[in-house]
Amino acid sequence: MAANRVRVGVIGLGHNGRAWIESYRRQANAEVVAVSDMNRPLAEETAVRYRVPHTYSGPDMVERSDIDLVSIHTPDPFHAEPFVRALEAGKHVVVEKPMADNIEDLHNMVAAARKAKGRKVLVGQVLRFMPFFAQVKEIVDRGELGEIIYAEGDYIHDLRAQSDPARYNPDIGMNWYLEAEQPMVGGGVHPLDLLRWYVGSPIVEVEAMSHRIVFPEMKHDASITALYRFASGAVAKVTALYAAVSPYARANHLALYGTQGTIRGETICRNESRGFEPLPVPWGTGHPYDGEVEHVLDCIINDRPTLVAAVEGARSAAPAILAEEAARLKRAVPVPEF
Repeated sequence: MAANRVRVGVIGLGHNGRAWIESYRRQANAEVVAVSDMNRPLAEETAVRYRVPHTYSGPDMVERSDIDLVSIHTPDPFHAEPFVRALEAGKHVVVEKPMADNIEDLHNMVAAARKAKGRKVLVGQVLRFMPFFAQVKEIVDRGELGEIIYAEGDYIHDLRAQSDPARYNPDIGMNWYLEAEQPMVGGGVHPLDLLRWYVGSPIVEVEAMSHRIVFPEMKHDASITALYRFASGAVAKVTALYAAVSPYARANHLALYGTQGTIRGETICRNESRGFEPLPVPWGTGHPYDGEVEHVLDCIINDRPTLVAAVEGARSAAPAILAEEAARLKRAVPVPEF
C-alpha cells in the first residue's frame, strides 16, 4: 500500500459497484486501479468512464500486486469466491450485504477471514451508517432503554420492477433477482442486522411463514415474516415484502421495547406519562456509501476494527437464510454460532 493511499479493485459493476467507484474516487486516500465484471463490454465501458487502467472479466484481478482492497458488488450468489480468493491473496475486502446467501459459503468466508491475519473485512450493512439508525445505537448503548426485550423491523418495498426482461443477465443465464433472490436474505437482512446490533445478543432460533399471493414471477416467496429468538431471551419480528402498494417502510418500521424505554419509528418514550417524543435526528432515505468507504479506508490506514467484520456479517446473514428454510419446513430452525 502506498503511504496513506489504498489501491482498490472493484468486482461487479452494476448500480452498487459503480456507486462505490464514485465514492472511492471522492476520497483523496483511495485510487481505483482495476475493475471486473463477467460482462466484459460493461467492464471496459466502466474503465473508460472512470479512467481505470485495468479491466478484467473474472476474479483473477485479486492477484494483482498493486491492489490493497477488493470491493465485491456481484449478485448475492457470487460473493464467496472472490471474497475467499482476495483474502488468500492478502487483500482487504469489502463485500455487499448479505455476506452470502447460503450457510456453507458463510462458514468458508469466516474461516478465510480468520486465517487472513491483519486483513480488514467490511460487510456492507449500510443502514448502520445512516445517522438516524446510528443515533438509536448510541441511545441503546447509553442504557436509556434498559434491556431490550422485544424488537421489530421490516423491509417493505415494491420491487416488482425486478421482473423487467431487461434484467436478464446472459452472462449468468438468468435474471438472478427472480431466480435466486430470497426476500429475507436480500432485503430483510437490513432491519435484522439493525435489531441484532441493538439487542446485542446472538440469535439462536428462527421460525417463519411466507406466501406467494403476490409477485409469482419470483422463484422464492415474495412475502415472509420471521420471529427470531435471541440468547438473551428477547424476541424480534422481521417482515420482508417485495410487492407492496406502498412507499418504502419509513424508518424500516423500527420498534425497540426495553425495560426502561421504547423507541417506535422516529419517536422515543422514556416515561409513560410523557408519552412519545421525537428523536433528535429524523429518518432519511438513501445509501450512504461515502460513509462506508470512509470507514473502511480509515480502518485499513489506521488499523482499526471495522463496524461489520466477517463474523458480524455472518451472524446477520445466517438467521436470514435460515428464516427462508424455516418457512419452507414449517418449523423452528436453530441458528449456528460463528
